[in-house]
Amino acid sequence: MNKILPGLLLLAALSLHIPVAHSQSTDTDGTRHNSSQSVANKLDLNVASLAELQTLPGVGVSKAKAIINYREQVGPFLEVAQLTEVKGIGNKMLSKIQSLVKVD
Repeated sequence: MNKILPGLLLLAALSLHIPVAHSQSTDTDGTRHNSSQSVANKLDLNVASLAELQTLPGVGVSKAKAIINYREQVGPFLEVAQLTEVKGIGNKMLSKIQSLVKVD
């Protein structure tokens, strides 16, 4: 496929304010996710359930429980970067999931 065509389609969609489908990528652990997420599709850290949190790459039962325990003990998240205060979540994990979550 011509390399110019996708760029032109994107520009046309932007000028018409039409949502554009984004490509999916696969992490080294086999987790698939969109390369770009709209704010509406992001998971809200302050209301997400245990099961919803586990859909995030690298977040299993224990990390999901730690996120919920943190918000119950400390209060609602004020910003996504606050996730690094949760036991078991560092900057590397934050970089994997920050585009998939939000704080309202």
